[in-house]
Formats: sequence, C-alpha cells, structure tokens
Amino acid sequence: MAARPAEYAERLVATPWMALLGFLAVSQTAHLFEHVAQMIQIHVLHLSGANAQGIVGQLNIEWVHFIWNALVLITLVALVPHFRTNPWLIALTPLAAWHFVEHSVMIATYLQTGVSGSPGLLSSGGLLFGGLPVARPDLHFLYNLVETVPLLIAWLVELRKT
Repeated sequence: MAARPAEYAERLVATPWMALLGFLAVSQTAHLFEHVAQMIQIHVLHLSGANAQGIVGQLNIEWVHFIWNALVLITLVALVPHFRTNPWLIALTPLAAWHFVEHSVMIATYLQTGVSGSPGLLSSGGLLFGGLPVARPDLHFLYNLVETVPLLIAWLVELRKT
C-alpha cells in the first residue's frame, strides 16, 4: 500500500541529510535564477556593469559569491558520505570545488587590489593561459548551470529512494 502524504513527509524530514540535500538543491536553483536574470540583462536587454547585476544586485559582490561557493562545497563534502551511491552528487563535488577555487582567486585579487570583477582563472583575461574567450558573467552562469542540474538530479534520485 502506498504511503499517505503525511507519512511521506515524515519520512522525508526524518533524515536531516535528505533535508539538507533538498535545501541545497532549492537554494542553488534560486542562485542559478539570479544568474539567468543577469544573462537576460546582458544578452537580451544589452545592459552592462551596474545595470546588469541580476535580481538582487546588492548581493552581487565578491564576498557573497566567495562565501556562497564555500558553503556549497562544504555542504557537498558533508553530504557525499551519506549518499555514497549517488553518482550525480559525487560528480558534482569536484565541479563545485573548481568553482570555489575560481572564487578564491577572485577574492584574493580583490583583497590585494580592492578592485572587484577580476576574471579569475578561466574567464577572458584569466590567469590560466589568458582564460577562455568567455566573459566572467557568462562563465559563472555556465558554472552554476553545470552545478545546479546534477544537484537537482541527485536530489530527485534520493527522493525516489524514499
């Protein structure tokens, strides 16, 4: 017999790790939407600079991105041991680690120069071979897309198990 909705909800919150995975998936998706808004501002509305900061532009600062990506990585490292058989979560973790390294380089540059918006490692003008021919906002949209999709799939895989 199928579980009633109340029983299903109880099972879902019975594991704090499952709740943490769900919270991370939902909050990372919201973060991705912020990047989607910025892509629309840049590529559809042809805005730039302070006019292309996403929905909550006040949060588009180096420290917020650095702390957010640190928290995502720490959360993933905490979750992986509890979902050891989830290949999506395992594959996502090194991607999130690279994204954090990018933001670590950017925050270090910011601390040294006081100037925000450095290209980091891989965006155009970046420290690794001059970067790729991709602007920083575009690259970080792609980073967040590549993190969010497997995270949502990982969450769905675990939801189906419950």
